[in-house]
Amino acid sequence: MRKSEQFLRSAESAAEREDWDAAVSHAVHAGIAMADALTVFYLGERSASQDHHGSFRLFEGLPLEREEVARNGRHLSSLIAAKTRAEYEERLLAERDAANALEHAKRFCRWARDQLAG
Repeated sequence: MRKSEQFLRSAESAAEREDWDAAVSHAVHAGIAMADALTVFYLGERSASQDHHGSFRLFEGLPLEREEVARNGRHLSSLIAAKTRAEYEERLLAERDAANALEHAKRFCRWARDQLAG
């Protein structure tokens, strides 16, 4: 969870500097780190998959209310999709991309923290 919080703060700082690609990349890693925190807490394991789709599949198996997992899984899925654009595409990302990624990361992380606190 601490890693997630560090990445989220870093994403916000990058956005303030208008480093859009870094903001998106760090928002993505904030979400993935928080998903790992959830799966370790509830399932006792984290994904070793290199493409992060394994993290998502493991996340879908959380023993939480299905609708909540699905709704918040959409935030995580959006973040994973943004990872490719941020880290592998040649085009630079824009402010809108960073704002979207940050919003998904914040919502996902807020929900996940509530699940870890309860």
